[in-house]
Amino acid sequence: MKTNFVLREAFSGLRRNMTMTIAMIITTSIALALLATGFLLSAMTERTKDIYFDRIEVMVQLDDKISSSDPTCTSPECSSIKQQLEGDEGVKSVTFRNKEQSYERFVELFGESDPQLVEQTEKDALPAAFHVRLADPENDGPIEALRGNPAVTNIVDQGDNLQSAMRNLDSIRNASFIVAFVQAVAAIFLIMNMVQITAYSRRSETSIMRMVGASRWYTQAPFVLEAMMAALIGAVLAVAGMFAAKVLVVDRALKAVYDQQLVARVTNSDLWLAAPFVVLVGVVVAAVTAQVTLRWYVKN
Repeated sequence: MKTNFVLREAFSGLRRNMTMTIAMIITTSIALALLATGFLLSAMTERTKDIYFDRIEVMVQLDDKISSSDPTCTSPECSSIKQQLEGDEGVKSVTFRNKEQSYERFVELFGESDPQLVEQTEKDALPAAFHVRLADPENDGPIEALRGNPAVTNIVDQGDNLQSAMRNLDSIRNASFIVAFVQAVAAIFLIMNMVQITAYSRRSETSIMRMVGASRWYTQAPFVLEAMMAALIGAVLAVAGMFAAKVLVVDRALKAVYDQQLVARVTNSDLWLAAPFVVLVGVVVAAVTAQVTLRWYVKN
């Protein structure tokens, strides 16, 4: 009987404050969706790092003397650099490419994506170079040791480009968290207003119930449940919106990028893992906010 009364009053409150309820549901939905997006971006960034860590190379370009006269890396200058790299525990693999091999690799990489660039590049334009893969791409100690070597003219670290891309993803993630926080604050104020208005409109009924022996929990439970139900609807909409956005927008927009394994995919499993968290956060925050608001309202 008590449960039926609480449920009936909660549903009645949602219908009575329909405009504010809809505003709260929408605001809560947006806040939770953005919060989940931030966590999904964090996971995607970490998986993208794992993809590139196995591919990242550091190119140690050699001077014109070695490039022109030593195609097999047998000169003292070239062989000493090779031995230094191969003897370093921080180096996973070392590959030497002379001028001709460097150009062949250049054509292999850009022949289809940028044929005009390949056409404009002369065959002897690229220097001989060591292509180094580090055991830990974030530890560039073995490469830094070569910077003072006179036979080394330039060092190109693909990890620098990766770090720049990861910083961009981190910036998007941080922006999502900031906007989610602002939306969450707005949702909390809406919950507080909704609870106060509902409590005020039913103050006479609540006073009578308290006079005849009803507990504080019994009289306040409908207000708390009303806020939780609105938050639950918002959370469900947020989860549904994330799935829709993934299928209709993200997967289509990033299809080419996914196919080339340039970034890690956001999978349905990721969304299903995020869904319970989104629902739980929404419902708990709504319940706590409603309870705190009621205590403050009763005191004042």
